[in-house]
Amino acid sequence: MPDLQKILGKVIRRERQYSHLTMKELGDKAGLSEIYIGEIERGQKYPSAKVLESLAEALNLNIADLLEFTAEEFRIEQMPQPVEVVVLPTPSQVGRQNRSGIKDFVNSVQPANILSLNSYLKQKHSA
Repeated sequence: MPDLQKILGKVIRRERQYSHLTMKELGDKAGLSEIYIGEIERGQKYPSAKVLESLAEALNLNIADLLEFTAEEFRIEQMPQPVEVVVLPTPSQVGRQNRSGIKDFVNSVQPANILSLNSYLKQKHSA
């Protein structure tokens, strides 16, 4: 389940950057400290309704838009992440000339992009 506090912070940061405001400028406009803005954006603090209203106004948004942006981001975070699957032919299916190309491909795959079948199945069943 996505973390609403972090998603809200992500949306506020995105809207602040879109408005070309620094954290200090947003804080000044909203009557909040730069430190508090940073904590909200990092998902460390959960702002009250009054603070959300102040932030929305400082970002030239109405509160409904800010909440809708947050809901949209929450929906995106809930969506299953696509998994890329690479199927390699068995050695008997590959001619001698193609083996070096397959070996080069396998060696070029970054470890962070490798998902074992066991891990994939665990993700699939936990979703």
